[in-house]
Amino acid sequence: MNVMTEQLPNFSRLACLLADASRARMLCALMDNNRLTASELARVAGLSAQSASNHLAKLTHCRVVAFDKVGRNRYYRLYNALIAQAIESMMVATYADDDFQQRLKPSGFKKICYARTCYDHVAGHIGVAIYEHLLQTNMLVVTDGHLSVTPKGRDWFATQLGIDIDNMHGGSRRELAISCMDWSEQRYHLSGELGTRLFAALLEKRFLIKAHEPRVLLVTPTGKAFLQQTLGINSFID
Repeated sequence: MNVMTEQLPNFSRLACLLADASRARMLCALMDNNRLTASELARVAGLSAQSASNHLAKLTHCRVVAFDKVGRNRYYRLYNALIAQAIESMMVATYADDDFQQRLKPSGFKKICYARTCYDHVAGHIGVAIYEHLLQTNMLVVTDGHLSVTPKGRDWFATQLGIDIDNMHGGSRRELAISCMDWSEQRYHLSGELGTRLFAALLEKRFLIKAHEPRVLLVTPTGKAFLQQTLGINSFID
């Protein structure tokens, strides 16, 4: 990081870091809340080990990524949910234009648009469908731009997914429920602490499973039944 970059405002420094294609590929690999070694990130980005280490040093210095040391290995992750949100917001802006979107389709575009991780919550068509059903059935409400859970919603989350909203904060500083703009659907899905717990419950019950492709989620047969019966979602892909 040179002196000129150090003097930039914080958001410009972040933009400079994200502008590098190799670093962008590494950060995208961490967008499903993975923890990966420098060697794994080097392979993702197509870099030598030394080059990847140099990039990771810059990202760590600017608190874009952090690492957990286990034995002799460092496992890198995004620094926090705000960094994931910043990356996702850039993707929202990039794909807002339909014609431009068609020219930028990544590999596996249909699958990643259907169901994927957005750091630690569910995004894509399925994530948006869940969020919109919760609103339509008055389990979530928006008041003065603030998203909250109704008593009906608290009962649904407890009985259907075992999520006790009244006792779930546990020191978390995140808001309970946040509307997160979805880059592929250009509509909202559920984020915040409740979005995280919802995703964890869907994984635990194996209604959703992680695919081999980065960020892609698959809906299992039992997951399809759950989504149909409790949320009225009927649009699935194979």
